[in-house]
Amino acid sequence: MMRFLPAAAVSMALLTGCMASQPPTVPAEHRKLIRKAAGRCRGLDAGTVAAQLYVESKFDPQARSRVGARGIAQFMPDTWSTWGRDENGDGVASPLQPEDAIPAQVRLMCHLMARAQASGVPGDRLTLALAAYNAGWSAVEQARGVPDYPETVAYVEKIRDLAPRYRLRSRPDPRVTRQ
Repeated sequence: MMRFLPAAAVSMALLTGCMASQPPTVPAEHRKLIRKAAGRCRGLDAGTVAAQLYVESKFDPQARSRVGARGIAQFMPDTWSTWGRDENGDGVASPLQPEDAIPAQVRLMCHLMARAQASGVPGDRLTLALAAYNAGWSAVEQARGVPDYPETVAYVEKIRDLAPRYRLRSRPDPRVTRQ
């Protein structure tokens, strides 16, 4: 026997299903920058970079966290002082400028992926790097994998889930030595 749902229930189910399956849109002004930056790190694709930016700040260059992280890639001041550079040539290296922050995010992720590969910590290097971006490398090393912090576990899962749904393609930069 077939059961029929009321039209309103069907509409709501379709709408909810459609909304849940669509990733947030990458702002047009960030697409080229994300592709170019991701092309500088072997094993890190543009979809993952975009998903990470969404999870970090919902693509908001002015985002600020309650603990002091700033910008589209949510850099803490000490981390920014190590990884931040003036990429856009305006004389200021700022985590609030996507042109500076997105390449810095990729440099840090590439470094964390290389560290994961060399460390002997079990797990794939991208997952470990994402966990380290959120919780710090020492937490990953101490846990011998993704730390059992609810925030970190959810962070990694959400990025890994969103990344394949972004349709950005990295274009390797032939002038850059890739790790």
